[in-house]
Amino acid sequence: MNKNYKAGMYLRISKEDKEERNSISSQKAIIEKYAKEHNYNIFEEYIDNGYSGILSSRPALDKMMLDIIRKKINMVIVKDTSRLTRDKNLTSYFTDIFFPENDIRFISVTEYVDTGERYDIDDMIALKGIINQSYLEDISKKIKLVKTEFKKQGKFIENSVPYGYKKDENNKYQLIIDSEAANVIKEIFSLYLKGIKPFDIANELNNRKIKTPSAYQNLNKQAKYWTNKIINRILANPVYTGRLPINKYCNDYKAKKTRVTPNDKLKFCENSHKAIISIEDFEKVKQKRASRVKNERTEYIYLLKDLVYCKNCGCKLTYKNNNPLRQNSKGVILGKKNESGRFVCEEHNRNKKLCKYSDIKINEKELNEIVLKQISKRLKEIQIEKYGDLIENEISKSIPSKVNERKLKMELQNQEKYFKILYTKKVEGIITEDEFLEKYNVYQNKINNLKEELNRLGENNKTKNLPKTINKLILDFSDTKKFNNVTIKKFVEKIEVNRNNEVDIFLKV
Repeated sequence: MNKNYKAGMYLRISKEDKEERNSISSQKAIIEKYAKEHNYNIFEEYIDNGYSGILSSRPALDKMMLDIIRKKINMVIVKDTSRLTRDKNLTSYFTDIFFPENDIRFISVTEYVDTGERYDIDDMIALKGIINQSYLEDISKKIKLVKTEFKKQGKFIENSVPYGYKKDENNKYQLIIDSEAANVIKEIFSLYLKGIKPFDIANELNNRKIKTPSAYQNLNKQAKYWTNKIINRILANPVYTGRLPINKYCNDYKAKKTRVTPNDKLKFCENSHKAIISIEDFEKVKQKRASRVKNERTEYIYLLKDLVYCKNCGCKLTYKNNNPLRQNSKGVILGKKNESGRFVCEEHNRNKKLCKYSDIKINEKELNEIVLKQISKRLKEIQIEKYGDLIENEISKSIPSKVNERKLKMELQNQEKYFKILYTKKVEGIITEDEFLEKYNVYQNKINNLKEELNRLGENNKTKNLPKTINKLILDFSDTKKFNNVTIKKFVEKIEVNRNNEVDIFLKV
């Protein structure tokens, strides 16, 4: 008896994908033709327009996965696997775990993949996943090269224009000076060179009701008030000298992260646009800030760092201590531990409309006691004590297994890299089809064995009979041996302080 299939048609195109064969209409036509020929009922369409295939979360993809879990569809049809994902790990997850567990028949039309009719496709799908990710790596490199070349030519290609400039209406790659905002930039540099601190410069601009950069540029997220952070950001921006940074950011598409290039490694295109600030004045400011940072940049070491906020205005409370523990840039702890500090909301002094109360403050020692008492109560509620023996054994076992796991992962990455090289040689005709298949089987066996070993280690690393949340909590706490700011942040999301020492603590567990 033939199964009654309700098919979901998944379509995706990225912003960079210009090929007509990958257009939404083209994908749809190919899938609909295939479904009609095989008498499959298209129950739902899922379309992600303008989303990269490396993203693990997309609106239509997320909806389709939810519909699969709710048993609304039991078949997924795509033009090819690269439409579903270009991440080889995500490809394996879908085809090896998610689809089989939810009894989903997966069809890739142009690749002749059909999990309902073929049973030797696992290796082939894995190969497709690696090829798709290799393609994305190649595209990513090409886009990066094009952008870098544009910047070397002095072309401004960023979406966000620096405050003080605007784009030339006749040349979207050219920055021109915005006179009104540029005057504010000049004043900020001038005041700083006269010895005025960033905090006081910000107050001066607030008192004169000058719009912040984000408000002036009418951005979606707008800062209501100037702060010393905004001032410092302007003072450190070399774009005001007429130089365009070429390598300001480094994009890692795999980790889905953008890293900022250190200042000493920045490269510039000189005279790419008109300067607002002379290089001489910029260097004077740079030296002045470096001297101040060298003398003052030590970090407070206290238990509730970055966790305490004002209940009234929502701003972070300022920590004050006449003799706090400090840590310098080299990580050396300076001073003696004490809890004589206090948390104070200073927004009232900056703007009374934002925070109407001047008495929102609390002593550090008192707040520490309240928070630790609350955490202790919560730990007792989840009965952390009775798992003590299991914890000790688990920690002692986890260290060597983690080392082995890292080695296996590195070996797996190497095998997959060799596999890509092998496939490239086959495509370029360096080796024959038979040679490729022979070596392919060797590599695939090694990869499968490594994956099985990793799965085995993963199973052994799981603490038996412990809820996952409690298990992670216990291991985190046991690793640190005592409470500190890092540990506290594993327990506490946020602390809000109101008048009369009223405290609300938002726990993560």
